[in-house]
Amino acid sequence: MADYAIAALCFAIMTGLYLRYMAEKYRKDRNKKRELALKGGATLTAAALAGYGFAMNPTACRGMLLAGLCVCAVADVVLDLHFLAGTASFALGHLCYCTAYLLEKTPGWGSLAVFFLLCGVIAFLYPRLKRHAAPDSALPYLGYALLISAMLALALPQRPPLLAGALLFVLSDAMLLTRIVRKISSKKYNYLCLGTYFLAQFLIAASAAL
Repeated sequence: MADYAIAALCFAIMTGLYLRYMAEKYRKDRNKKRELALKGGATLTAAALAGYGFAMNPTACRGMLLAGLCVCAVADVVLDLHFLAGTASFALGHLCYCTAYLLEKTPGWGSLAVFFLLCGVIAFLYPRLKRHAAPDSALPYLGYALLISAMLALALPQRPPLLAGALLFVLSDAMLLTRIVRKISSKKYNYLCLGTYFLAQFLIAASAAL
């Protein structure tokens, strides 16, 4: 019961930091440093939850999930300063997640099928991404898309919170890509996109604590 209480507390803190970050982001006199601290702090809260889980049961999988969440907390800040560097930082976080999934359960044929399916979707969308979002070089983003597809495929046989977190992470990135390509500036859309991301990180962290 204590584990669930701690998870609920972390979820409440993450939600508060996320909402405060979004409010700061849309203020006319926004404070960039405070904004970045709030954003990174939300993911660090998820990392703290995973850290609690690792302290209670120090497995290699939980250790890699904790490492991934810490890297993503840094990536949250870097992304707002330099998009490509932030993307590379998130890629490192996904490598940690992939390693955690491999340590937890061996992927089967279903994971391979999902990966190839996602590769087909990426191949279909890549020309449009290159034309509208990265005319100079879309290759780094292509590499990231393949990595996050592998992350989702490896999450397929994992426990429900891990799988749900991976799915929501991919959904959040897909929404971000859509926003960039279609130049969406809707405030509600941005709230939904980032809210999906933080929920994904919370579920990944909760899987290490519950």
